[in-house]
Amino acid sequence: MTTMAERKGARYHGLPVSREEYLDLRDDGFQYDMVEGVLFVSPSAEPLHGIVGLKFGHVLSKYLEKNPIGLAMIEIDIMLPDGGDVLRPDISFVLHENTRILLKHIHGVPDLVCEVLSDSTARRDLNDKADRFLKNGVREYWIVDPRDRTAQVWINRKLEWEKRTAGILRSELLSGFEIDPDQFFAGIKLPQ
Repeated sequence: MTTMAERKGARYHGLPVSREEYLDLRDDGFQYDMVEGVLFVSPSAEPLHGIVGLKFGHVLSKYLEKNPIGLAMIEIDIMLPDGGDVLRPDISFVLHENTRILLKHIHGVPDLVCEVLSDSTARRDLNDKADRFLKNGVREYWIVDPRDRTAQVWINRKLEWEKRTAGILRSELLSGFEIDPDQFFAGIKLPQ
């Protein structure tokens, strides 16, 4: 049986690949998630996901304009040192002293990543991806959930996440960077 993705031209959907093979694939116009070495078409984000991701990126960019200590980027493939699946968080941040990992993709460990949760990605973002980020040394993992209008910051404490889920969330990595979820979500509205 042919899947919708295959009928619409996503030629790599369901393809088992190594990381090296993944890097050599030609662009077919689709984005893929790599799960246990198999490629799956990554569905387009819903408008609310995009709005929230853009807002987090804007807040981070404004912080970096005043504190130019690194580079933030959206949806860049990450090749973590553990050799597992290729990950693509919504936002990655790398301190200037670590930018040697920025090649065509990120080949190493970003200092901070942010995921905006959606129904199709939340389970993987909060479990498998979080575990990989933790084990590979990502220092902070920001999670923004537009569905229930919450945010969290998880701090890496030597292979254990310290999860901060309430009140104003402050970064330890980026001195002075904070998000008040109530204010963050206050202006975000979509028509019903």
